[in-house]
Amino acid sequence: MTERLRRIGVLGGTFDPVHNGHLVLAEAAWQEFALDRVWFIPAAQPPHKLGEPVTPFAHRAAMLELALADQPAFMVNRMEEQRPGPSYSVDTLRELRRQLDRDCALYFIIGSDAFVELATWKNFSDLFRYADFLVAERPDSAPGQLNELITRLPGGFQYEPAHNRWTHPHGACLYPLPVNAFLVSSTTIRCKVKTGEDISALVPPPVAAYIDRHQLYA
Repeated sequence: MTERLRRIGVLGGTFDPVHNGHLVLAEAAWQEFALDRVWFIPAAQPPHKLGEPVTPFAHRAAMLELALADQPAFMVNRMEEQRPGPSYSVDTLRELRRQLDRDCALYFIIGSDAFVELATWKNFSDLFRYADFLVAERPDSAPGQLNELITRLPGGFQYEPAHNRWTHPHGACLYPLPVNAFLVSSTTIRCKVKTGEDISALVPPPVAAYIDRHQLYA
């Protein structure tokens, strides 16, 4: 019998490579919002990196599989691999919404650093037609910082104090997601590998071994 999923988190990105910060973010969303699954969706052609060198999809997806092997609720979704053109989030969410049962809730997990740039994304207001948003808030964030970011976005969000959430006219809700800070980036990891520095504290051990075995980022 096919399992009926009710609450799915979506964490997209280049994952070049996946690192412990991604896992901390997914873990926080999974626990805080009682998600059935968190789908990690690697972009085939990241729109913000067009023209830049990106590690082949097969390597990035393989590293994700290794990183998630010990967490049954976390899964790699390779839907972007065969889709032509840049991997825009609005297209991804629209396709997921089309595929899933109508009563299955989608939660788009996003770090505050990416959320700051949301208004520059393709058809960004349409994102709120397809999924609720979980926006990471680090413990050291300034009070009211997320509210300030949201008020800058066009679209007329309304805050609901009783639920600690903002609602969008298209129907989606936006929730703050408390998450422990893990200050690391894929860019930093690539640079460390290139200069021969240790990355064992920044990525899961199987990912570090894969990078070394395939001589990625060297």
